[in-house]
Formats: sequence, structure tokens, C-alpha cells
Amino acid sequence: MRLTNEYLGSAKIITDTEVVAGSVISTTLEYVVGKYGMDDSGNLRIAWRSVSDWEGPQFDEPKGFGYTTVTTNGNAILHYKKSAHQRPFHNCLEIKVLDGNLHEGDVIKVVFGDRSKGSPGIRVQTFVESEHEYKVFVDPLNVGRYEEIEDSPKMKVVAGPISEVQVVLPSRVKKNEEFDIVVRVLDEWGNPCTDFEGEIALRPYQTKENLFIPSVVKINKGHGGFVRIQGNKIDVEGTFHIEAEYELHKLQGISNGIICGEHDDYKLYWGDAHGQTSLTIGTGSLDEYFSFGRGPAAIDFTGWQGNDFEISKWKWEKVKQKTKEYYEPGRFVTFLGYEWSGNFPGGGDHNVYFMGDDEEFYPHCNWISYIDGEQNDNNRYPISELWKEFRGRKDVMVIPHIGGRPGNLDYHDPEFTPVIEIHSHHGTFEWFARDAMKRGLKVGFIATSDDHTCRPGLSYPLQNVKQTVSAFDVANGFTAVYAKELTREGIWEAIKSRRVYATTFARIALDVKIDGHYMGEEISMEKEPVINVNVVGTAPIESVEIINGIETIYKANYKNEEDIPTNIRKIKVMWEGVMTTGRRKSTNWDGMLSISKGKICSVKEIAFDRIEQGLINVTNQWIDWHSTTSGDIDGLYLEVEAPDDAVISFNSKPVSFNVKISELTEEPLKFEGGGVNLNATIGLTTERPVVESKEYEAYKVNFSYRDSKIKDGLNPYWVKVVQSDGHMAWSSPIFVNKK
Repeated sequence: MRLTNEYLGSAKIITDTEVVAGSVISTTLEYVVGKYGMDDSGNLRIAWRSVSDWEGPQFDEPKGFGYTTVTTNGNAILHYKKSAHQRPFHNCLEIKVLDGNLHEGDVIKVVFGDRSKGSPGIRVQTFVESEHEYKVFVDPLNVGRYEEIEDSPKMKVVAGPISEVQVVLPSRVKKNEEFDIVVRVLDEWGNPCTDFEGEIALRPYQTKENLFIPSVVKINKGHGGFVRIQGNKIDVEGTFHIEAEYELHKLQGISNGIICGEHDDYKLYWGDAHGQTSLTIGTGSLDEYFSFGRGPAAIDFTGWQGNDFEISKWKWEKVKQKTKEYYEPGRFVTFLGYEWSGNFPGGGDHNVYFMGDDEEFYPHCNWISYIDGEQNDNNRYPISELWKEFRGRKDVMVIPHIGGRPGNLDYHDPEFTPVIEIHSHHGTFEWFARDAMKRGLKVGFIATSDDHTCRPGLSYPLQNVKQTVSAFDVANGFTAVYAKELTREGIWEAIKSRRVYATTFARIALDVKIDGHYMGEEISMEKEPVINVNVVGTAPIESVEIINGIETIYKANYKNEEDIPTNIRKIKVMWEGVMTTGRRKSTNWDGMLSISKGKICSVKEIAFDRIEQGLINVTNQWIDWHSTTSGDIDGLYLEVEAPDDAVISFNSKPVSFNVKISELTEEPLKFEGGGVNLNATIGLTTERPVVESKEYEAYKVNFSYRDSKIKDGLNPYWVKVVQSDGHMAWSSPIFVNKK
């Protein structure tokens, strides 16, 4: 059968093929009919990857974003619509020939973002991609069989202008120990500005100590938007941050904290061991993926976790090759693995990791990879069959994940699962941790990205535009690991020992110990345990919570005291949660708040993740906003001048309520919205409490708490940290058996 372009036709983009991430453009794609022609009711599909926040086409609003036109010079009428093709090219424009036919050489012209009638254009995806491909499929006979043309058109998406400057430091060093500093410049969507060239000033932040760091670093165009500076030292104990400034654009950024002292042998390493590339549903190559994690993302370890049903034998061989190639002990650790992606009744999503480089692959099925013409006899379903395959092996680890198919804890096997994943690009899933504790499972907590945009360790939320198949609401998380060395063996031992914790997109240094024992350990005690908590944040700490199982036994709230007139009330309104544990988790909180008497003096946003979300209108009587949550929190700080009988009205689809100011206290009122932890709270902001022993600065908390009400039996103590910017950290539990 003749399936060349001569017979199927050809396609090309006739406008610019290099575009800026997040920009608004108009682009034209032309398909030239081949020798087969196009019969009456013949079909053409133009498809692009499922994971893309490139705005989908619309055909009804000529002055709106995304307006798209489809025309032909042939003798036929074209009917077109937004449709769906096959994963991973699920986004699709489908064009049908009606009332005529097309001959060889006739042209179908598609203008995405047609500006001829007033449309501003179509919005480009927000992440860079070296080859953004439009696959073109032809069914010239209308038989339901689509064949892909050769040489599908491609575009290159590049970073925009500099919007952020960031500094990444190691979290723990000893006096005079040399360490690296990574300085990076990003556009407003979190992409490294690879064309940037300029000088960034560095200086210690809010300290007079002389740190041995350069005062200026130069980033050249060939550096990829970042630079790694080696040989830095600190000769005094303490906790420090570094401030970076790009003076030309008046941009400043503050690093994560670095703790210099006489530490034990454990260092604190940061990783994101969960992501995919174009081999499966993601974008980018394996080289781009691993290079990004090692380079601008500045993570210490990672792994590639493609969906198993898309992985053919040649893909698995490629993954093994690149995972081995990028492993550099002491510098960058890679783990071989994949995502076992069975449906929830059979186990749900679980990430499989291997210690070795040359391992056998056991998918749950070959639903898509069979297209490559292979049959895999290694299918293992349900996941209990995978347990049988791996039983007795100490070089395999399997971690449940909340993605498209939630990990099913009914299948939990402690031989393979020391930790569970509670935050990723999909959202925040503290409920998963609480479910594990309620079941009595002895697991720790980690966070990752499940990145699909080839940005492990530095994946920002995607824009929420209409008619896209897939989007991610929040930025990636991190797995923080206390390990003795940066090797596979060192990281593996730490995770298996649960000496790890989870954070959202912030390198919050968290140290939790009981009687000298690290998080993750199981100990026996007769006396009352004293939980020692040490936090160094990346923003002011708002609260620290100690939890035993699922019960909060202590919570400290922190606020800087400010001189505010007594007639001004400080009020905090928050909302959080998800509609479901399944694929469509995101909850729309678009809403409005009003006050019946008095006035709203000021409003401050809390933890809105996406650029297009946040406050819309602010008056002294009412405000409104755009917001979505996927288990994370959004909210507002308000300062109001109003009498006690003034009523605050909160209106959103999940939750609405009315409350008098006289009813508000420092203990927030909670209004449930169903779903999974779907709720809104309102209360007066609290002042800093007194704790048993304390050392308080805005970014740092250090205290001890004695549990005088410890219960007999097993007590899993874990700590939750919340910063003023909404970022969070969760320690793995310390399991205390009370004798």
C-alpha cells in the first residue's frame, strides 16, 4: 500500500516556527492533498500532544482568543470541530470534506488564532519544547482508518524574557566545607531563559556575617539560563540565606536556607524522582529530561517513570541506557523505573524503582505499546501479581501515587512500599497520608512532580485555557532525603528507612527527632516523648502542627506583630480540597466576598498558583477572584474596618456562607463543601503563641513539645509546616511504641 506523502499528502507551517512560551500568536498550517485525493466525507486530523496548555481552537467567537478558520481552494465544503485522537496525541482538530471532493494539489488552510476579524490570536503553551509537533492523519476514503503523513510539521517553543532570579543552596553544610551555588533566571512561566546574558549580584540576606561567596556572577548566553558556582564556604555556624539581584530589571530573589554547623554524617538531598517524556505521554527527550534535572533544576536525584502500557521493548532499552549514562555518584543520581499504571480496582498507579541498570520490565498491560508490533509476556495484573514477581528482592521499591489512577492502599505490601507520594503536579493529597495513618500503615511521605513537560524539579503550573485536554494546577514537590552519601545506595537506604519528607515547591529544611531518632524510625519508649522540631523556611513560617496518627495534638501559629489601629480587624479566609480522588480533581473556587457595613481596607492574596488566577476586582465593599484548588490551599488576608454586626458574605460554587464579625475568633470557623477535604475557613489572624522552648525568626522555628497524653501502643508522630506563601512540608512519622 502506498503510504508516502505523494499519495497521502503533505503539510507545513508557513508562518514562524519559533514562538515564545505563553505568547499570543497567529499561525497557519497548510495541508496539500496527495494523489489519493479526498472523497466526499473523507477526513483529516491535525493532532498535538495531550499534555499541552496550548490554547485549543474555537470557531464561534471571531474576536475571542483561539479563533480558528479552516478553508480550502478545492470544490467542497469543510466541516470542522475540536475532537480527540489517540494518546499521546489526544488534542485534535478534525476536518471533514462534504458536498464535493478534493483533488491532488488542493489545499486545506488552517489559521490558528486568525486575527482577520479581531481575534488577538491563540495562546502558546507555557513550557519550552524543542519539537512541538502537529501530527497530520488522513482518512481519504472515510473508512475510519487514519494514516500519518511523513514529516509532520513542527514548531519550537522558547523561553520568554527574564521574570525571576533564583538561588539554590544545599540545606546542610559544615564549617568551611565547600559547596555549590546555583543561580538561575526564569521567564514568568518558570522556563530557564537560555538566551539571557548578564550579571547577577549576590549578597548575604539579613546578616552581617561574611560569607565566602562571589558578589557578582555572570550568566552567558551559552549557559542555558543558569550557572553553578563551586568552591563556596561559610566559616561561622548559623542559618543563612542569599539574596540575588538583577539590577537592570529590578528583580530580586532569596535562596532557600543553608544551615552551617557541626552536623552528623547525614546530608540533606533534594530530588524529584517522577516524570515522563515524549517516549510516553510527556514532552522532550530523555537527554533533555536528565540534563534539566542535573542543570537548572539543581536536584540531586531523579527517575523516569513512564506509563507502563505505552512502553515498548525498544523504549525500555533506551530508558535503561540513558538512566545509566546520566548516573554520576556524588553529583547526580538516577534511578531506573516506570509507572505501573493499572486501574484502581487492580492497584492504581505505583512507581516501580530499581537499584540496578539492567532490569526486566513488568507492565500491567500493553494497551498502546502493542502498536509497535510486540507482545509482552511479562504482564502482571493486578498488582499483587507484581508482588509475587518481586518477592524477596531488596533492590526493588514500589511507591503509590495519586495521578490519573489513585494508588490503592488495599494492596499495600510493606516489603516494597516504605513511603507514599502525597504531592505532585496533580495536586496536594494530605488525605492520602491520613488514610495511610488511619489504616495503621508504617509509611513515610514523599513528594514529586509527575512532570510531563521535561522540567523535573522545576515544573510550574500550566495555564488554565479552554479546550485543552490536560493541565496541571500546581508546581512540583520535592522529596527531601537525609542520606550519608549522594549515591544510589545512599538515597535508596534513606528512602527504605523512611528518613525522608515531602514538600511542595519550596526547599523547606525540616528536622524532626524524638530522643535523637530521625523521622521514619520505629522506637519503643516508656517515658513521655519529646518531639523536637527545627524548621528553616523559604518564607515566613505561619504554622507548625504535630500530629499523632490523624489527630492534631499541638499546633503553633506564628505571626509578626504589627502596629495596626484597634478599629481594624485582620481576617484570614482560606479554601482547599478536591472534588474527587480520581482524574478530575481540580475544583473551581471562582467567587466573591462582600461586607454589609464598614469597609474593606486592604486585601492580600495567599498561595494562588496560576498567573491568570487571583483577585479580579477590589472595592471597599466587595472583592472577587479566580481560583482552583487540587488539594492545595488558596486564600486571602483582609483588613476591614467594620462594626461587630457587619456580615461577611462568601460565595463560591463549593461553599457559601454568611458570618458576623462578632462571631470570628482566632479559631477559624469551618464550612464543609463535600468532596475530599473540600472546605472554606474564616477567622481572625492569630498572634505568635508561647511554646515550651523557642527561637523565632520569620523564616525559622525551633521548639520542643512533650506529649503527656501518649496512648498505649503505636503512636506515629509527624509534623506539618505551612508557610505564609502557602507552601508546605510534611515529615515522615516517627513510630513510637508506648510500653
